[in-house]
Amino acid sequence: MTTSDRAEVSTSVPIINDNEVRGTVRIAPKVLIQLIETTVRDVPGVLSLTSRKGKKQDDEPHGKAFDDGKVRVVVDGDQIDADVAVILHAGTNVAGVTEKIRHEVGVAAGRMLGMTVRSVDIYVDGFAAGDA
Repeated sequence: MTTSDRAEVSTSVPIINDNEVRGTVRIAPKVLIQLIETTVRDVPGVLSLTSRKGKKQDDEPHGKAFDDGKVRVVVDGDQIDADVAVILHAGTNVAGVTEKIRHEVGVAAGRMLGMTVRSVDIYVDGFAAGDA
């Protein structure tokens, strides 16, 4: 597992007369992971995040990996791959909720960080009753 103290995103912002201001945004891994955790928790049907099961080494995407036990993110330039594990509310439509998680993580990473989400792998660890 590759680790670092930051993820980097190269960006450019158009200004007057089609000129661009270029630069690099450095994001603390805990901020990236916190954004994903908050986004996933806000999806209707998700009761909680839980500890992820291990991923095989040969399945590892290229890039810098960051992991807090519940969310694992691999950053490769301005693209990310994420793994999350969730417990869903009893009776939840798994396909609908997992598709919503993928969509919302992609939107959040794009809007807030200017990053592209290549994949979001979701491990459904179980169902439980709980407050929505």
